Amino acid sequence: MTYDIFLTHAWRYHDDWNRFVSLLDGVEGFEWRNFSLPWYDPAFDPRTPVGERMVLKSLEAQIAPAHCCIVLASVFETRSARQWVDLEIGIARRLGKPLLGAPPHNGTSLPAELEQLIDRVIPWEGAAAVRTIKEEVAKPR
Repeated sequence: MTYDIFLTHAWRYHDDWNRFVSLLDGVEGFEWRNFSLPWYDPAFDPRTPVGERMVLKSLEAQIAPAHCCIVLASVFETRSARQWVDLEIGIARRLGKPLLGAPPHNGTSLPAELEQLIDRVIPWEGAAAVRTIKEEVAKPR
């Protein structure tokens, strides 16, 4: 099975986003597709009603086909990224996607607020992360 995964990104490549992509890419035998594309059309200003609708449509198009969403705590805690991460979490919840929370790289815990929003913590260790993804995706929702 190929797993379709959305990682929180807030419209740019964060260090932990790159690290988590590399982590999943490095697990031999794990097939996945990255459904998070940290890019949007700069011709649309997300602070305008039209731009906001375009961003929401883009996020929903990325999250809808995903088997699960991984919320990166370092992105969640970035003040400038928070409004986007909150939208991503809301869309994922509305669509019934499992939400997995990854602590900051080399960290051990999640912010308490994030812990309340996720279904499960995903570790920064390849085999364990893949096992967590597979277990959560297999659960009936």
